[in-house]
Amino acid sequence: MEVTIMIVVIAQEGNFVRASKKLGITPPSLTRRVTLLEQSIGVKLFDRSTRKVDLTAAGRLFVQEASLSISHAERAWDLARFQAQIETGPYRIGYSPYTHNAFLPLLNRLSPASHPPGDEPSGIVLETANTLELVERVLQGRLHVALGVGPIVDRDLWVQRVGQEGFSVCLPRNHRLAQKVAVTAHDLDREMIFWMPRSLQPRFYGRVMRYMASLSVRPVFKEVKSTTHALEFTVHGFGIALLPRSSVAHISYSGIVFKPLADRYLGIEIALFMRRDQRYGKLKEIADGFLSQLLALRIEIN
Repeated sequence: MEVTIMIVVIAQEGNFVRASKKLGITPPSLTRRVTLLEQSIGVKLFDRSTRKVDLTAAGRLFVQEASLSISHAERAWDLARFQAQIETGPYRIGYSPYTHNAFLPLLNRLSPASHPPGDEPSGIVLETANTLELVERVLQGRLHVALGVGPIVDRDLWVQRVGQEGFSVCLPRNHRLAQKVAVTAHDLDREMIFWMPRSLQPRFYGRVMRYMASLSVRPVFKEVKSTTHALEFTVHGFGIALLPRSSVAHISYSGIVFKPLADRYLGIEIALFMRRDQRYGKLKEIADGFLSQLLALRIEIN
């Protein structure tokens, strides 16, 4: 397996010197080991030149199959480590910053830090990250379960919707839409809108963009990193802001009014997810118990 990894790294780097640095061995040692392999199998894997290393036809087939083997081996180690974590704990649950505020007390009760001195800790550790990072951590076995923003689509994940939250439109008091009871998606045409960064929730962001285009609505979205920044830009008349309704429920900001966005499709879908191959035993019991508590909160704000 070690020599196989060397061949794959050389193919990726296209150079013995760079590959040797990545592998932590000297170039002469790497060259010697590859030459011995080629001699033992009676096949030349590389066409060598002073500047570049190219795979032969046989070499390309070798690397293609070897890459699959390495991937399977890495997955086997991941599964083994993940199983050990399940048996020994703690259980790790991730959540997105865009999770509805009503879920936060429940998440806080799961955290060992919330237990009084002398009580047994829950054995659960909480981590926060954007949904894209949460998905990656769950797939890698670094998190057992996570709560993120949909859509979440991956054949290796079990995904369960637990609620949906609508948006509030934050408007300057003198804005043309400020007198409306509710704002529609069509009202947003050509408006400057301060909103979440695409990198935080790329699938959701893309879905909203496609929906707007289907309505022939063309707002100008500007990405901001925090609710405070979005509100400040709105106060100074640079545009309007779209924010999750729960995040502005208790905000009183001079010069701004909040109106519900009357469009069910533009709500934030919240989903619980975990790896399909880990939905058994104690971990399944924990995830299902967590799911029941989340569904009991009935988060459906449109």
